[in-house]
Amino acid sequence: MKVIKRDAELRQLCNAGEGFIYNDFSRMGSSGKKYNVLHVASCRWLARSNANVPKIFFDTMEEAVDWLQENRGKEGRNWKWCGTCQIAHTSRRVS
Repeated sequence: MKVIKRDAELRQLCNAGEGFIYNDFSRMGSSGKKYNVLHVASCRWLARSNANVPKIFFDTMEEAVDWLQENRGKEGRNWKWCGTCQIAHTSRRVS
C-alpha cells in the first residue's frame, strides 16, 4: 500500500498500468459507496483524476480488497469497484 501524493506519481502509476488505485473521496461518509472507487491502474477514468482527492495504490487486488474490507468495510457499503474497468478483474475477484 502506498499513498499517492503528487499528480506526477499518479500519472507514472497509471502509465505503468500495473496494480490498483483507490479514490478515497469521503473515507467512511454517507457518499462513500458512490464515490470511493477501486480502479485497475490502467483505467481510463484515472487519466481524468488528480492527486487532490486522496488516492492509495496497491500492488495486488488481494492487498487492495483486504485493506478496503478492514478499513472501509464490505464492498458496496463504503467502496465499490469501478464499473468501467471491472471487466479487467472479474475473473480474479476476491470476495
